Amino acid sequence: VVSTQSTGEMFYFGYDNYMNHAFPMDELNPHDCNGRGPDYDNPSNININDVLGNFSLGLIDSLDTLAIMGDKKYFRNAVNSVINTVSFDQECTVQVFESTIRILGSLLSAHLIVTEWTDVFNVTL
Repeated sequence: VVSTQSTGEMFYFGYDNYMNHAFPMDELNPHDCNGRGPDYDNPSNININDVLGNFSLGLIDSLDTLAIMGDKKYFRNAVNSVINTVSFDQECTVQVFESTIRILGSLLSAHLIVTEWTDVFNVTL
């Protein structure tokens, strides 16, 4: 029970800091405690631009974890944020691997978890 509680505390520490300091950017830059997204000033910066596409990746990445944790309030807020702020109509090179594991994987797994746990999330199918 202690490790489960500690894991939850660590997740919410990271999630809350992402939402407070980085959202709607892709990731939280832990060194500067601000958001990190594509490097528009330097398109050849493949270390950043091959991964980040201005899709709020930190938020999308967290959906399946919020679903697994059964946190209905945070999950619903995150889903609403995705619906209201995320756009895939971006001027960027889509990286198939990153997009598949981080975007498609998180969206599909969160959907499957929530639809399997209809009693927890009060989902009507």
